[in-house]
Amino acid sequence: MLPLQVLKDKGYDGTSSDIWSCEVILFVLMAGYLPFDEPSLIGLYKKIWEASFSCPSWFSSGARNLIKRILDPNPLIRITIPEILQDE
Repeated sequence: MLPLQVLKDKGYDGTSSDIWSCEVILFVLMAGYLPFDEPSLIGLYKKIWEASFSCPSWFSSGARNLIKRILDPNPLIRITIPEILQDE
């Protein structure tokens, strides 16, 4: 699953894009399903743009907060690797 800025042809910023993509993989490993799932491509893009997903009830509040910061559709305010390392 590609980050929105790549889909919108805003260029590839490896750090920001890779953080987002890795979080999608981590979410799948933890939840057992994709955070964004939609039968139509337009619907999928809309869900990604709106960061429209929910975490399973078994995720801790810390995990939920970190996931929401990583899956932020705006790469300018998305959490950075140093901030991830500082997160509890």
